Amino acid sequence: MPTDGPGAAARGVVHNFGRGVRALAGVDLDLPRGTVTALLGANGAGKTTLLRVFAGLLPPTAGSVEVLGVANPAGRRSRELRRRIGYIPQSAALDPEMTGREILDLFTALYGVGRGERPARIAELAAAFGVASQLDRPVSDWSGGQRRRLHLAAGMIHDPDLTLLDEPTAGLDPEGNDLLWAELERRAGAGGTVAVVTHDLAAVERHAGRVAILDRGSVVVAGAPQELMAEHGCRSLLHLFRHLTGREPSAPRPRGDRR
Repeated sequence: MPTDGPGAAARGVVHNFGRGVRALAGVDLDLPRGTVTALLGANGAGKTTLLRVFAGLLPPTAGSVEVLGVANPAGRRSRELRRRIGYIPQSAALDPEMTGREILDLFTALYGVGRGERPARIAELAAAFGVASQLDRPVSDWSGGQRRRLHLAAGMIHDPDLTLLDEPTAGLDPEGNDLLWAELERRAGAGGTVAVVTHDLAAVERHAGRVAILDRGSVVVAGAPQELMAEHGCRSLLHLFRHLTGREPSAPRPRGDRR
């Protein structure tokens, strides 16, 4: 599994919102290539803000970010770099009047996937998320869980080098959850960089190569889950999280809360 340097890195990253709200307070974190990194924290810990900084959607107030070899991506949002990043927010914005195939084809066009590659890419992602049989039906006919799967497939349709996901398991059924983690592990195994904000600590123990626990805008600890649990004498990630932060991990955020 290739791990030759980080696919993304934050050094001393601070991000302030208006009215004196500090979402990030000097974050240092590497997202290694070839690894799924889970970002854990209570609501308001800064997880989503950090994800958006890595995606180049928010500039840091202070500190520096490097993404796929590009420093400060929010200041250099080149089309080429955007094509190499997949940022998948929690909310799914899908046109209910379009079919699943039309939506995936639209996303391939938006991300600059060549016309000759599009059918194979659509078939690959539809199969990975178990929605191939649904593709020619309007999204209005899809269940909520099926729409979540389509949302995830659309965000990865361009085969990004860096995949950033914000609470992707919210609203997924158990099969969809398994398909998602299998796809994330596959991408990491092929040398990609994956970071996922999630509250599913049991799945993180099974699937993530690294975790970073955030609290009040800072990284409390980062490393391999089993090593961190052994180091701190904790029997589970939940126990570790409570031990280090004195808090309970997040439930899924209400929509519109971007901290």
